[in-house]
Amino acid sequence: MAVVLLLGVLIGAVVNRLGSDLPARRRPRLPECPYCGRRRPWYQWVSLPAFLVHHQHCPSCGALISIRHPLVELGLAFLFGFLYRRYGLTAQFIFFAFYTAIFVLIAVTDIERRLILNVVTIPAMALAIVGSFFTGHIGWKSALLGGVAGYIILMAIVLLGNWLVGPGAMGGGDVKLAAFIGLVTGFPMVIVALLLAILSGGMVSLFLLLTRLRSLRDPIPYGPFLIVGGWAVMIWGTEIVHWFFR
Repeated sequence: MAVVLLLGVLIGAVVNRLGSDLPARRRPRLPECPYCGRRRPWYQWVSLPAFLVHHQHCPSCGALISIRHPLVELGLAFLFGFLYRRYGLTAQFIFFAFYTAIFVLIAVTDIERRLILNVVTIPAMALAIVGSFFTGHIGWKSALLGGVAGYIILMAIVLLGNWLVGPGAMGGGDVKLAAFIGLVTGFPMVIVALLLAILSGGMVSLFLLLTRLRSLRDPIPYGPFLIVGGWAVMIWGTEIVHWFFR
């Protein structure tokens, strides 16, 4: 478990680096301060230990490392630990851990930049197809049907949303993310994942509008809601369906 938790922190550091470099269309590189451009010292390459020992400021300009960095590292450590406790050291754990890291990376770029990048989703879809042969929770036919269904359903929602409220409500990145979720959850579970995403997105959006934290003109990234629905169904899909229809 200690090794798994450490692995979660280290992969979280990689996700943080990719979350900063990929939207900027540059190759991943060693961590650097976004304010002064100086390369960070080795003890700040992983942010969580730097925060724990109160060395979270850039030694050159004094700027604070974004709180996103330790939260991602801590979050992935927790999620990896949960997956290990649930599945043990199996192929399902390995692939689900990769899927989880990808979900977190997509959430970071969508929340911060409103970008869901092809360079992330397309390799993720290929990985999910390979995973369908090894994880055992779905077959490859179910995975492919789920990917196609996710793509078609969300494409229809995007076209309807753009017709009702204008371009920009959702985009092609959300559609590819839905296809990835379909490949991970299979058919018909992808429908449950999309329903959870729609319900959670609607409730959160309504709350933000009622509390005036957002207006109708303010964009709300939809990728995180798709990710919540997809990850929940990936783990508890059968339990969710049994609970709903009992």
